[in-house]
Amino acid sequence: MIIVEMDAAGDSRQMKTILTLFIAARLTILFFYSPQGLLNAYTDYYYYYRTAQLSEQGYYPFVNMWYEYPPITAYLPQAAYGLTRQALPPGDVYSFSYQFFARLLGVILLVFDTGVLVLLQAIAARVWGQARAIHLAWVYAALSLPLLFWTYSHQAVAVFFLLLAIYLFLEGRPLGSAAALGLGIAAKITPVFLLAPALKFTWPQRGRAAAYGLVAGIVPLLTYLPFTLLGGWSWIAASFTAMARVGSYGTLWAMIDQNWGPGDYGPLETRLQLDQAGVIQANPSVIPGVLILGVFALLYALVYFRPVDRSDPRHFIWFTTLTMIIFHLWSKGWSPQWVVMIIPLVLLSFPAGGGLRWVLWFTALILVEWLFSALTQAPVMASIFILLRTLLLVWIGWVLVRRLWSPGRLGQLS
Repeated sequence: MIIVEMDAAGDSRQMKTILTLFIAARLTILFFYSPQGLLNAYTDYYYYYRTAQLSEQGYYPFVNMWYEYPPITAYLPQAAYGLTRQALPPGDVYSFSYQFFARLLGVILLVFDTGVLVLLQAIAARVWGQARAIHLAWVYAALSLPLLFWTYSHQAVAVFFLLLAIYLFLEGRPLGSAAALGLGIAAKITPVFLLAPALKFTWPQRGRAAAYGLVAGIVPLLTYLPFTLLGGWSWIAASFTAMARVGSYGTLWAMIDQNWGPGDYGPLETRLQLDQAGVIQANPSVIPGVLILGVFALLYALVYFRPVDRSDPRHFIWFTTLTMIIFHLWSKGWSPQWVVMIIPLVLLSFPAGGGLRWVLWFTALILVEWLFSALTQAPVMASIFILLRTLLLVWIGWVLVRRLWSPGRLGQLS
């Protein structure tokens, strides 16, 4: 008993050390990096700042402008800008006002980024035990991509709510999990994929499954309610139209469509025009989206209706990660920062080394793709990176299928 208590105390001290170093490193970078971020180039913080500046003219997302991000991630930069303007005059992205805004927003996003680390450790402890959980915490804290993309985008917000939903589900608190998932969807649509595993693992209790789906659906709708009451319904509808009609980018579908650039919603000024929400800024889809959806729905059905051990938390993590991979393979768009959502689930699925190897492969692919971004706009180079990334996702998905349903390998660590 004494040994267990000593081990627990030691793990607690290690976690405090990890968190201290994790936060200290990020704060050091935040306060000493250039306005252009770690790469001394464009970051999405620019876009958030320019969007928030429209409030100087009385324009706000979902009130009198459409926007491609849901309410939570739309208004966190707005809050940072509002606080900045309490002390400083407006300015461009080279002004001190922008530097202050970027650092303030960075601190806000650091709260979510730190939450990702804490939840990763908590989920790993629940699934794999405390020793592996501390190991994964050290690994995640030292990874470069989460650090890089924290200075670039607000991806950590959605990842935080996704992991919170997973943690609460494993803790036997389905309604809390559903509410967290709803907040994740209100930050970025992508976490919606968790709804399928959650329903699969609660379905024997149909009332419980129905309640989960209901709460997960109502929460994001509630985040749009204030804007509806302010008369912004048409702008909300335009926002969903824009998300549905954006051209393909960075995926196999983009290769087929001959779209070689990033996802493009048009100039920021078009957000003030309802009729611009449905304008496609890239080549239209060669393969109808309904056909692609049907094929992937059939593919997912082949794994969804196979039996799993609903009492084993490893099965929930494996199946959730498999669902995430199928979701990303189906998606018509890919942005490098999306790997921040993939990394925690891959590490949680393969905590003994295999997960880290795949994360490092992702790191190499994404950093090389970014460093040679000018070249990767060329069809041949872009195709190489798209195919390599796709093959990596397919391979991880196949290993997960083996983990879930291959006799003799059940529970084996990688």
